[in-house]
Amino acid sequence: MFIFFIKTIILTLILSSCSILLKEKKIFSNQLFNLKKHDQLIKNSKDSTKSEKNKHINSSFFKNFMTCKNESSFISFLSNNTLFKKRIYIQKNSNFFRSARKKGLNSFDINTIIKAIEWQISFRKINPHSTFDLIFLREKINSKKNKNILLAIKLNNIGKTYYAIRAMNGNFYDINGFNKSNMIMNFALLKKYRISSSFNLHRIHPITHRISRHLGVDLAMPQGTLVLATSNGKIIKTGFNKISGFYIVLKNFNQCITKYMHLKKILVKTDQNIKINQKIALSGNSGRTTGPHLHYEIWMNKHAINPADARFSFIEPLTPKELILYFKTSKIILSKLK
Repeated sequence: MFIFFIKTIILTLILSSCSILLKEKKIFSNQLFNLKKHDQLIKNSKDSTKSEKNKHINSSFFKNFMTCKNESSFISFLSNNTLFKKRIYIQKNSNFFRSARKKGLNSFDINTIIKAIEWQISFRKINPHSTFDLIFLREKINSKKNKNILLAIKLNNIGKTYYAIRAMNGNFYDINGFNKSNMIMNFALLKKYRISSSFNLHRIHPITHRISRHLGVDLAMPQGTLVLATSNGKIIKTGFNKISGFYIVLKNFNQCITKYMHLKKILVKTDQNIKINQKIALSGNSGRTTGPHLHYEIWMNKHAINPADARFSFIEPLTPKELILYFKTSKIILSKLK
């Protein structure tokens, strides 16, 4: 009787374990089945992307790469490292993401390619039979592990060619040394004015004393200070409410939204096209505040992002000296793509 009882318990535990495994397998398979859009793929790699980026910055590759001050030192650097080429061909009834996966690229590699070239072409417009020619540098981490570092992209899509080449500062630029994303935002106001209250999802509100998300930054400035647009775009909303006071919402052409609140006077109208650094308002103390300041927010893909961090996401333009070196080094890299 006792033996039968023990057998029954063991059988119950085995069946329970099998049930859990089946549920986990079903969840995993559903996650793979639902992985249709590239933003889902990138989202899954977001947490690792930051740590991977830091690994790259601290890696011997970037330390050596960024110390190349002239053409000869760059040639010497390349000769001491292994370069290899990889081609991704977009087949009919497929797309870039599936094709890249088939070629063995991981989420970080795919995300790097997207960020390097997406300002030139929407990935929705990449047609079947397009080709991505990629140049990687193989960095040796230890005796058993290597890391692939993307150096250049050449995309042929419907008879048009796009390039993205890594410069000495670690960022990607086109064949002319340009990256449009350096024209998206001007963060001068974040350097000019003191941040009196930071971006904080768990902030205790100074007036209500309750936890209230602070989805932007407060910039301390006297009333009547000129507020300049931080990007090109169109004014999609202006108005007043008891919380924000007088406010402006500006949408730029990269679907990024900036918001300006607690204004004294609005100098623009809804649907008006705006140029970067254009005067749009006077700062004030309207709405629910504890003193004069400008509340500034940045929204991307319907998510608020910290303006203090966002400025590191946009590409700095190359200086004239950097541009000269870029043309020389990019010519060498492009020769590997032929």
